[in-house]
Amino acid sequence: MKNIHKYLTAFLFLLMAVACENENPGPDNLEEELGYALGKVVDTQGKPLQGVEVVIENTMIYNSSLVVFTDANGLYKVRLPKVGTFAASATIKRKLNGKTYTLSLHPDNSDEFSIDGAVRNFEWKLTGARGSEAQGKYGATVSLNKYVLSQLYDSENIEFTLVPKGALIDGSTGKTLVVSPGEPYTEEYDFLTDIPLGRYEMTAVYKGNGQSIPLKLGKQFDEESVFRTVLQLDFEPQTMWGNNLAIIQYTE
Repeated sequence: MKNIHKYLTAFLFLLMAVACENENPGPDNLEEELGYALGKVVDTQGKPLQGVEVVIENTMIYNSSLVVFTDANGLYKVRLPKVGTFAASATIKRKLNGKTYTLSLHPDNSDEFSIDGAVRNFEWKLTGARGSEAQGKYGATVSLNKYVLSQLYDSENIEFTLVPKGALIDGSTGKTLVVSPGEPYTEEYDFLTDIPLGRYEMTAVYKGNGQSIPLKLGKQFDEESVFRTVLQLDFEPQTMWGNNLAIIQYTE
């Protein structure tokens, strides 16, 4: 009898474990359901994200979209109309240093799907390519501009150091970055791209022609900004030139 009781107890524990797993399935465990779009959304640490806005756009019918929000387990599910083809996207809003940022999440599959339905999972990424080169990257961007009186014409030889001040947008601890803009005639010329969104202290050193010259930095289009060797770098959620962007100028 003791052995039977022991086996029954172990069996019950196994059933409970399976039930708990089914209540919070991972992206790999979700299966397609006919007529539904469904999926799971996780943060940068792989944990479920609640309250994420998922948009199922009907690509055949103009201005026809379904909007759903993830539950406490990061899951969403929505019944599809009987007509159309569909594309899924997901965004979150997060505040950092008094500013609200809207961030796109990374899909595990960006293909359109039919009325039969599909599983589309999403992941929050601080950096990395969005997909094609034209779609850009998930990280923030710094636009670099030579001050009108500066004699520097080779920004690719400037080394910028970014030291994080406080947590990044996802609450994680950032790392010191040492970066330079791209070469002339490239997409990243005069830009620092794919920077994890946060606040930084920024310094710069010109290292061209065998020299090492500390530079001064200032905020472009800010009348109150003055040039300084250490600049507090914040990104603007929205500008006419792009989102999550900082525009600075440099001089000797």
